[in-house]
Amino acid sequence: MRNVVLALSFVATLVACGGGEQAKAPEAPPTPVAEAPKPAEPPPAPAEPVAFDAKATFGQVCGTCHGLEGKGDGVAAAGLNPKPAAFGDPEFWKTRDEAHIKKVIKEGGAAVGKSPMMAPYGAQFNDEQIAALAAHVMTFKPQ
Repeated sequence: MRNVVLALSFVATLVACGGGEQAKAPEAPPTPVAEAPKPAEPPPAPAEPVAFDAKATFGQVCGTCHGLEGKGDGVAAAGLNPKPAAFGDPEFWKTRDEAHIKKVIKEGGAAVGKSPMMAPYGAQFNDEQIAALAAHVMTFKPQ
C-alpha cells in the first residue's frame, strides 16, 4: 500500500506540474523592427546679424587706452609712453582727418609714423566697421 501511495503522489505531482509534458524553452522576445529614420529637420534660420555698435566697440577695444570719452585717459594710459591720443584736443586735429584715423585703426600707429603701441586692427575689423569706429572718433573732435 505504501507503494501505491507513493505512486499516486508522484502522479499527482506530475499533473500539478504540467502533466508530464515536456517543458518548453522560454521564447525569445520579438526582435524590434527598426523604424525608418525620421526626415532631418531643416536647420534653423540664421539669426539676423547684429549691427556693429561702434560706440560700444570703442569702449571695449579703444577705451582701455584712449578712455571712454577719447581723452587719452584710459586705465592703461598711465603705463604708456607716448601717451594715447586725446581726441578732444584741437591740436590733435590740426594734422589729422577721418582718412588718417581709418588708416591708424586699420594699420596701426607705426603706419603713420606714430607709436607702435597703437596696434593695427585691420585683421579684427572689416572696412565698414573701421569706418564706423573712425566716425565715432570724429565725434570727439571739438567744433
